[in-house]
Amino acid sequence: SPTAASRKTTSMLLSAFVRISKLTKYSSGELLLDQQRYPDAIEKFERAVEIERSKYVHVTFYPATFNLTGRHRPPPMNVLPMVNRGLAMFQYKQDIEAAEKSCQEALEIDPECEAAVATLAQLNLQQGKIDIAMQMFDRQAALARSEPELVAALTYQFVSLFSFIISRLVSDCCFVTAD
Repeated sequence: SPTAASRKTTSMLLSAFVRISKLTKYSSGELLLDQQRYPDAIEKFERAVEIERSKYVHVTFYPATFNLTGRHRPPPMNVLPMVNRGLAMFQYKQDIEAAEKSCQEALEIDPECEAAVATLAQLNLQQGKIDIAMQMFDRQAALARSEPELVAALTYQFVSLFSFIISRLVSDCCFVTAD
């Protein structure tokens, strides 16, 4: 089957390139996440984080590190495995606290990680923390590097705000007390 063949190929590549976190994360962790094999996906994301940490030397971002667009240079560490670990923890056990912590950790290292900001916006929205979600959506829009990214960020923001307003109106209009 194609899935079995892809697993065999992924396993062979991981054995050959065990120290490459991007391969560990993308080829294995995301494949497992798509298959809803959450514990295995979390394990692969953890391994990718460990590999990235072993390569990472904390760098403080001074103004001199800004490029011409005013954005920081890419950080020396790939934080996407942290974000995906958080997503997997949320999807697996509905552990919103662990998911938020994982995304916050990613943002401490890379304040411009759009995936971490977008994930935090969604997590806050799910908890009904509309003010925080809106701030995160604003931040996501500010980080957009292309028109499609900007449109997506603004769409999520406005749809979320509209949904919140409608839910409030419905609850206010339809709340009936027994007197």
